[in-house]
Amino acid sequence: MKWETVTSTIGHSAFALWNNGKKLMTLVFNPASNAARVESGAEKRVFLIRKEGFLRSRTVLRSEYGICLGRTGSENNQQFVEVGDQRFFYEVEEGKALTIYQESLEHPLAVCELDRSVASEQPASGIPGSQAISVLLMTLCWYLLPAIRDNRLLQQ
Repeated sequence: MKWETVTSTIGHSAFALWNNGKKLMTLVFNPASNAARVESGAEKRVFLIRKEGFLRSRTVLRSEYGICLGRTGSENNQQFVEVGDQRFFYEVEEGKALTIYQESLEHPLAVCELDRSVASEQPASGIPGSQAISVLLMTLCWYLLPAIRDNRLLQQ
């Protein structure tokens, strides 16, 4: 999979998630309101991405109704994202790739290449690289959650 920056006619940051030449998801992020508009197939959602907690150190994903859907954190020097009832660990390789895993890094759930303009500190998209990665990470975990649940149901 690969996250790419795409042009947006409305002046916001726009990203597309591609897999084998097929567009899986489109995300348009408005840094002024911290709202992410996500379109995947027939589903269209709006997420609010906020910094919350002590010293605003935790990124939180909220639905368009203000319900908390996920959050970031760290445990034993590992960064994680909780979406729904699932915890995903992640690692960002210096502007090249975003790896999401649950058990170990050797068995990733998803590896997404990052377009150079996505992760740079002065990106063409207009939002800082760390904020862009948080937005992409949270929405990717939300996207992966149904597939992971279906796979677990098949394993039982």
